[in-house]
Amino acid sequence: MPTSEVEMTMRDGTVLRADVYRPTTGDGPWPVLLARSPYGRRDPGVLDRLDPRHAADRGFLVVIQDCRGRFGSGGDWTPLAHEGADGHDTVVCAARLPDADGRVAMYGPSYLGHTQCC
Repeated sequence: MPTSEVEMTMRDGTVLRADVYRPTTGDGPWPVLLARSPYGRRDPGVLDRLDPRHAADRGFLVVIQDCRGRFGSGGDWTPLAHEGADGHDTVVCAARLPDADGRVAMYGPSYLGHTQCC
């Protein structure tokens, strides 16, 4: 089970929420795989791109975050307007999660790919 509703505060004070999947074995720290989505962090299409539980079983912290103004995240939804700053701030937050080793990789196609333009 993921840790749900993990809050990450952006530079303007807006709180974005994510689910974090942690390895169930080993001591860590672990690298982070991050996806930011306007479709919902529990959307089957998002979860099918990379099975977060499977990746966690392979030694990754997996973070799936709702973009600004979408689903559990605060702020107003304006497509592509905040992705650069929010993406940067989220990578910094993800690198500092408990048990993270400081390395963060992003993944995903379509809009999830646009969120990687930090």
